[in-house]
Amino acid sequence: MALLLGLCSSMLWGAADFVGGRLSRARSAYSVIFMAQVSALGGAVVFFVAQNEPGWETDALAWGAVAGLAGAVALGAFYRALAVGQMSLVAPVTSISVVLPVVVGIAEGQMPPPLQFVGLVTAGLGTCLAVTPELRSGPEAGVSSGQSIGLALLAAAGFGVVLIAIAEGSRTSVSQTMLGQRSAYVGVVGIILLLRAGTQGHRPRWSRPMLAAAAAVGLADMAANLMYAYATRTGSLPVVSVLSSLYPVATVLLARWLDHERLRPLQLAAIAVTLLGVSLIGAG
Repeated sequence: MALLLGLCSSMLWGAADFVGGRLSRARSAYSVIFMAQVSALGGAVVFFVAQNEPGWETDALAWGAVAGLAGAVALGAFYRALAVGQMSLVAPVTSISVVLPVVVGIAEGQMPPPLQFVGLVTAGLGTCLAVTPELRSGPEAGVSSGQSIGLALLAAAGFGVVLIAIAEGSRTSVSQTMLGQRSAYVGVVGIILLLRAGTQGHRPRWSRPMLAAAAAVGLADMAANLMYAYATRTGSLPVVSVLSSLYPVATVLLARWLDHERLRPLQLAAIAVTLLGVSLIGAG
């Protein structure tokens, strides 16, 4: 069940990133994040109330806050990278975020079996290979590619912290970890928007379809976080974190199908290698 939850979380994250990236081309990255996270906070409150837990877990709330702070920085950098660069370039770069939780999990003694370890390396390699053709693009892509890669690396570091913090907080309470995370998200991004309010100039009001899309992004992100949190309670952190970090594959495929971004032969091969890695993880 942990493997399935990890895979489902990656697919939801990939779809949310695709829609959020498209929205950030029309609106500022942090305004998109704010709208999405208000929706996610509503979902977190409903989930917390439904759990009817007897008391507050300060560890879970604190780890959730850490996840929210790191996520606010990471998601802002990620959406900005998606806005200025190609989705098929940015999404795979962020996949290196999985290095942090894998290292933490192994340090805690959660070494996966040999076959699963081979699968982890294979899946991670396949996801990273998807970026190789774009990194070798010509000089005409130089400035935007360099900026988007730098932002994607910053996002990767933040997402790695998020994965660790959610796993740690979920040991005591999933619902309170989610509540702390979303509260911190909304608070930090709200402050950023207030500080930038005087520098953004006039922007058109949000249309209903855009608001609905942003709300869907937030709820999908919330659902993905829940799946990942429960997966870490029953599964190995290195295995679950790798499976949950395969979201670039979903983002790249959606960019290919809906935005008609070109996939080169090596990227197609990389997706096949990723799927092979997933199969090895499941077989282990």
